Order: sequence, then C-alpha cells, then structure tokens
Amino acid sequence: MLIGHLNQLKLTISKYPYFFIFAFIIFNFSTLDCYAQKPHIEGGLFKEGLLELKFKENWKYQPGDNIEWAKPDFDDSNWYNLNPIELKAYQMPDSLWSGYGWWRISFTADPKTVAEIERLYFYSWGAAEIYLDGELVASFGNFSPDSKNEKTYSPNYAGDRPLKISPNDLHTLAVRFSNHQAKTNHQIFRYFSENLGFNIGFSNSLRAEYSDFRYANSFATLSVIVVVLSILLLLHVLLYIKFRKEEPYLVITLITFFFLCAAICAHILLFVDLNGFTNPIFSGILNSTAFGLGYSFLPYSLSSLFRIKKFYWTKHLVWLALLRTANYFVNVFNFILFDATIILAVIILMVVIMRIAIREKNKGALYVTFGAVGTSVFLLVNRMVNADIISLSTSLYYLDLILLYISYPLGIYIYITNQYGRLFLAMEQEVEERTHQLNAMVLNLTKTQKELSTKNDENVLLLKEIHHRVKNNLEVVSGLLALQFAKIDDPNMQEVMLSSQNRVKSMGILHQKLYQSEQLAFIEMKNYFENLCENILDSYNETDRIKVDIEMKEIELDVDTAVPLGLIVNELLTNSLKYAFPKGVKGKIELSLKNVDNDNFQLKISDNGVGKPLFGKAIGTGFGSQLVDLLTRQIDGKLIQDVSNGTLILINFERQATAKV
Repeated sequence: MLIGHLNQLKLTISKYPYFFIFAFIIFNFSTLDCYAQKPHIEGGLFKEGLLELKFKENWKYQPGDNIEWAKPDFDDSNWYNLNPIELKAYQMPDSLWSGYGWWRISFTADPKTVAEIERLYFYSWGAAEIYLDGELVASFGNFSPDSKNEKTYSPNYAGDRPLKISPNDLHTLAVRFSNHQAKTNHQIFRYFSENLGFNIGFSNSLRAEYSDFRYANSFATLSVIVVVLSILLLLHVLLYIKFRKEEPYLVITLITFFFLCAAICAHILLFVDLNGFTNPIFSGILNSTAFGLGYSFLPYSLSSLFRIKKFYWTKHLVWLALLRTANYFVNVFNFILFDATIILAVIILMVVIMRIAIREKNKGALYVTFGAVGTSVFLLVNRMVNADIISLSTSLYYLDLILLYISYPLGIYIYITNQYGRLFLAMEQEVEERTHQLNAMVLNLTKTQKELSTKNDENVLLLKEIHHRVKNNLEVVSGLLALQFAKIDDPNMQEVMLSSQNRVKSMGILHQKLYQSEQLAFIEMKNYFENLCENILDSYNETDRIKVDIEMKEIELDVDTAVPLGLIVNELLTNSLKYAFPKGVKGKIELSLKNVDNDNFQLKISDNGVGKPLFGKAIGTGFGSQLVDLLTRQIDGKLIQDVSNGTLILINFERQATAKV
C-alpha cells in the first residue's frame, strides 16, 4: 500500500517537475527568517557622517504608552505603518493621536558599520525616550502622557549624543514620544508650525567634526552675516541721511534691514531656547515675512536706482510678500508653487531691468546684476536643499547662506562706491582745473595789485607833492601879505592884513601836516593845534604874556573837517589875543577837542580875559564872528557861547559822513 503511494508520487513529480520546484521555492521563502525583511544599514548610507533612518515602510506606530513596547522581542506586527520622519501634524490621523505614542523600527547592520557608529542624532520639538535593543540610551525633554508634565525638547545647536551599538544580528529602536501641542500649534500657525514627528539617525566620527562645532559654526556664520549687513546698513543709512531726496537709498536701506532681521530670526535658537509654539513666530513667520519683504523690493530698488520709470510699479510687489505670508495661514494657492512663482517673477523682472540699465550704459551696473542675480540663485539653492532636491556639504551650505543674505546689499554698495569713486575723480579733475584757473587769476590779481600799489604810491607821492606845492603857494601868499603889511601905515588895515596872513598860515600848516603824514586823508588834530597856536602867538608877539594850554588826546579827523576847525580856532584864538586881555596883563587860553561819543565831537576854547559885554557894541568889524558862524554851519555844528566869566566857546559837531567807518 505504502509502496503504491510512493510510486504514484514519483509518477506525479515526473509529470509536473516545474510545479514542485516552484512550490519548493515559495515554501523556502515563506519559511525564511524575518531578518531578510528588515532594513539593512551599511556604510554607503552615510552622508557627511550622518545616517538617517528614513525607512518609510518599516516604521511601526502604536498610540498609548506601555514600557513593554521597548523590548526588542515584542511583536509589533499589528501596529500601524506610520513614518515619523518629518511627520506633519495634519498627516497624523486624529484617531491615532492623543498627544503621545510609540514608534519602533528593526534593522540589521554589518559589523563594520556598527563599529563606525559613535553618536545618536535626534531632531524634534516633542519629548522622547530612545530605547535601543531594550535599553534606554537617550532622553530628549521630558516625556509624559500628561500634557502638564510634558517638557518638550528644543533642538538647539548642541551636538549629537554619544552612542555605542553592540554587534547583533538584529537591532530594534523604540521611541517613546509625546508632543501634545503639535495639533494645536498647527491650527494656529499652519504651514509655519513645527513637525509633529521627529528625525533620528546615527552619526560617525566624520559628522562629529561638524556636530561638536555646530553652535560655533552657526554663530560664526550669523556673525559674518550680521557684521556685513550691519556695516552695509549703517553706510546705506548715512547715504540716505546725506541724500534724502534719493529714494533708492531708502529702499536699499529697507532691503538690508529686512535681510538682517531675517538672518537673526533664522538663527534665534543661538540665543534663546524656544518651543513648538514660540519658534514658528521667530524662525517661521518673522523670518519668512522679513526676507519676503526685502526680496520683493529688489526690482523696485533697481528701477529707482537706474531711473527706469516704467518699472516703478514694481514697488507694489511688496503686497505679494504679505500675500505670501497670509497664504501660509489660509492656503488659497499651493505655497510651493506660489513661492516658486514669486521667485521666478522677481528674477525675470530683475533681468529685464538690468538689461535696460546695461543697454543705457549705466557704469557699474554689473555689480548690481551679480548681487541681484546672486541673491536669487543662492535663494533657489537654499530652497532646493531644504526640499531635499539637492544636497550640499556643510561648508557649502554655510557659504550659500552667507551669500544669500549679503550678495545684493554688497553689490549695491560696491556699485554706489564705484559711482561715487567716479564722481570724486571727476570732482578732483574739476578741482584741479578750477585750481589752475584760480592760480592764473591769483597771478593776474597779484600783478594788478602790484600795478595798483605802484600807481597808489605814485598817487600818494603826487598828493604829497600837491599838498607841498599848495603849502608853498600859501606861504607865497602869506609872504605877499606880510610885504603888503609892512607898506601899510593904517593900523586897521595892518590888522586886517595880519588876520588874513594868519588864516593863510593856518591852511598852510594843515597842508604841511598832510604831506608830512603817512595818511593823506586824515590830520592828527592835537599836533596841528599846537603848531597853529604857536604860529598865531608868534605873529602877535604874545608868546611870553599869553599861554595856550591844549588838553586833549590825539584825535584824527578828515581834511574836510580839519580845515574849517583850523580856521575856527584861528579866528577864536586871534579874537582872544586881541580883545580878551588888556595891554600888559597876562592871560591863559584853554583849547581842547574831545570825542563825546561815537561820531560826536566837541571843540572848546576858553580864556580868563575880560569877556564880552552882552549888550555892548561889538569891537572890530565882526568879520571874524561871521566867519566862525559860517564855518560852524559848514561842519553841521552847533555853537554855544558863555561870556559871563571870561569867554567860553563850545562847538558840537559830528564826524563828516564821508569819514565815517
């Protein structure tokens, strides 16, 4: 019976050999160990020393909390397939999320890769406990099923945590995770909200070189950006203050300011610890809005800088930046396409404006072109890196970040510096030309001055010669009068001749003083009066009997005033000598001239003689008194007379208008 069945089986196998081979293969694959279905970690998965566990189909999730789930031999086959890597709050079903849960993943790794792993990388805004092969290896924040006791982790710039993996055939990583505020934060901040899930992976010694200096490198990057932008901002502010009518300087100042604010907000975690609620405000909303405002101003800054008026409408692009921020909260447009459209539109506008500027031969426009296009290119690179479209090394990423913020403000500053450099060179050339012209004018003026000085010296010499000749002529007249005086026997006629002779001499003395003086327009009156009085006393032979006391400071008066004053003093002094003192009686005459105030002067002549009767008949012809009155009016003076005790004559007058300074 048994032999019959065996024969029948052999017959069947011989008829259908391929069917049994296929069945054997299926059976063997179905009975393979589960290790073959697990993700395998190898050295080729490291990128710059970081191996992220991005195995989407292998992560298992279970809501709730049970410490038994950390054990590697726990059966999680009935758990949900849910990838925590970059998991958004809206991607997590509400039915599966009460604020906490567990994720598990099992993987295999070759011994060489296990030996290479030195650290644990973790990034999240929640709280987590990390279990590897059943052992707690790291905690981030404070996990709790109760939201009040939960303390979320702030992913600052600290380095990766040390980790050593024991070589096993199979490894299990379990993450006990809570993030109670993730759903609420997403309802408030929408696109700007932080992920509900986490990123996790392993790193080797290569990444340690970056990880250990992550804070220092980020701080250095921000420092470069802030220092450069602050200097450029200060320079642009000074330019705007200096040239307030130049609107481009204000726009460029605003762009630099917005970029500076965006850079600081993007690196705010360098200075303060934030959570999933506060970080979106600074790193998300303020950062994105500030950079968007600055970027949207780029086309208008170019059109206003190069005076291309038909593109002045581009200043309204700023509303697109605000609309872009609003679109993140109320998703009207796909924000990725909307962002790309704005960036592309700004690039096209800048290219068109720069082509016009270059065509119009705006010197230095290439500097602005490189800055504007550079900012756009570096922005696109940054966006593609963040979207995992391309990858850059850490150093290149930092370089791209620096150039993203400083390219345009720096290009504008180089352009303005170049423009002012050209302006300064042109001004220097013009100054040199003007200086050459001024030097020629100075030479001509110096030559003219020398000629005028020579002619002035000649005129001075001529005037002195004229005064000298006038004085000589007056002496001739005086001599003729003296000869005539000697031939006249009539005492009255002799007296008239002597008076005339003294008048002529008084004018002669004045002209003598003029040609002897350095100044031809002014006479020093004290010395003039002394010589005049001495001459009159000599003419009447009264030097011993009558004393003339001149008490005054040295005062200079113009010729037009000095001549009438000299004649007045001559007449009054002559009258005193003739009538004030009886024969044989000694007398005293006082003469003074003082500056009362400013241009007001007072001439005073007094004697201690017999005086003059008020109502008696005047002695002599009265010609002298008439002459004094006439001369007083000539200098616009006022004569005051007192004869109660001797004779006192006061004449108040002003300096002549032609002599006033």
